[in-house]
Amino acid sequence: MEDHKMSEFTIIQKSEELIDAVKNKIAEGYKESEISVISKTKLHIDELHDSEVNLTATSGSFSDKMAKILTGEDGEEVVLAYYKLSDAEMERYKKEILDGNYLVVATKDESSHEEVENANAAYENETVVQHHYAEESKGPKS
Repeated sequence: MEDHKMSEFTIIQKSEELIDAVKNKIAEGYKESEISVISKTKLHIDELHDSEVNLTATSGSFSDKMAKILTGEDGEEVVLAYYKLSDAEMERYKKEILDGNYLVVATKDESSHEEVENANAAYENETVVQHHYAEESKGPKS
C-alpha cells in the first residue's frame, strides 16, 4: 500500500511552547491523533498526556536500547525513519532532538476524506510510535 502521508515538522525550543504549538496544529485542522511530539527524554506535560497526541521519547527507553543493539541505529533515527525523510532532513531533525529541542509533527492522511474516516479506526491500533510507559518507581532513586 502506498503511503500518502505528508508530515509537517515544527521545531520548538522550550517545552512551555509545546502546548501552543499543538493547539496551532489543531487550529489548522489536524486531529490530536495526527500530531506527535518527539523529544529526547520523556515529557511530563499533563495537558499532553491527557490528550490523544502521541508523545515519543527517543532515548532512555527499553525500545531505544534494543534498537541500538538490533539495528545499530539510535533512537532518533528509528523514530524519524517512520516519516520517510531525506537524509538531510533526517540529520537536521536528529540534531534538533539531540540538542534538546522538540519536534511537533503533524501528519495528514492525504487520501480522500471518506477513506480517512473508515481507515481511522484501523490505523489507531497500529501506530508504531505510541509507547505509553507507566512510571513505576520502587525504592530510592539513584
